[in-house]
Amino acid sequence: MNLHIDDWKKQNVIDGKPLDIRLIALDMDGTLLNEHGVLSEESKAALLAAMEQGVHVVIATGRVFSALPQDVITVPGIEYAITSNGANIIRLADNETIYSDLIDGDKLDAIMDILEDDTIMKEVFYDHQVYAQKSCLENLAAYGIRSEKSQRYTLTTRQPVEDALALILENRHKLENINLMFGDETRRQEVWKRLNSVEGITACSSMPYNLEIGGANTSKAAALDALAEILGVHKSQIMACGDSSNDVAMLRHAGISIAMGNAEDSVKNEAMMVTKTNAEHGVAYAIQKLVLK
Repeated sequence: MNLHIDDWKKQNVIDGKPLDIRLIALDMDGTLLNEHGVLSEESKAALLAAMEQGVHVVIATGRVFSALPQDVITVPGIEYAITSNGANIIRLADNETIYSDLIDGDKLDAIMDILEDDTIMKEVFYDHQVYAQKSCLENLAAYGIRSEKSQRYTLTTRQPVEDALALILENRHKLENINLMFGDETRRQEVWKRLNSVEGITACSSMPYNLEIGGANTSKAAALDALAEILGVHKSQIMACGDSSNDVAMLRHAGISIAMGNAEDSVKNEAMMVTKTNAEHGVAYAIQKLVLK
């Protein structure tokens, strides 16, 4: 059973010595960003303090690059962003893609019936942009996107297209991610089970109403491993924080894994410890407890 961060520290830190953490990998929505989808001043201050100690801070998100909030990627010292659940690593100094692991477009034939299902809203990620069916954007509640915050985010980050399926097929060999939205939870569970049986793709979720399709080896963990090698950081020196199932691989990979207080129970069960919620600046709390000298 995982422990609250304070209890874990009491049991595992000897003689008051800080852990040797050299890289902090952070999911954004539900993790680094607060309940309003904003980087709080408390969290920003903790990131800056960690980077002043020479710790690398890396964003690891399901978001496509074009949807990253400026208040995060312009924080001085943040050098890299892992986007689209690990499909890309972007160097923020010049927006250069230094790593990619895309969907094998030939594998889509095995799930064409799912992609052709008009009851499912489809979002298409490629070339660091995201597109969605215009008719679906006009009726988001029908696809499970019901909160004002979620609707505002979707409408301000997605480019509307007349035919999302056609766009998928036209760009099938450069797809970062296909995001499926469901108004029917029974159908979502059916599709998730089906996707998990298809060789050559991965499926995960970051919201109660979505499923995200990636390549066979695409994950935040794989991208984080590649970046750690570039930076000369051992996995034991990585601290990762997350709240959803698309963070689980990253949490399993990191030397120190932390679930948010607002995380799903299945995610908490995968982490070494649990911090406060994102509304309580849980990332800042974890950095203060485990990283700052």
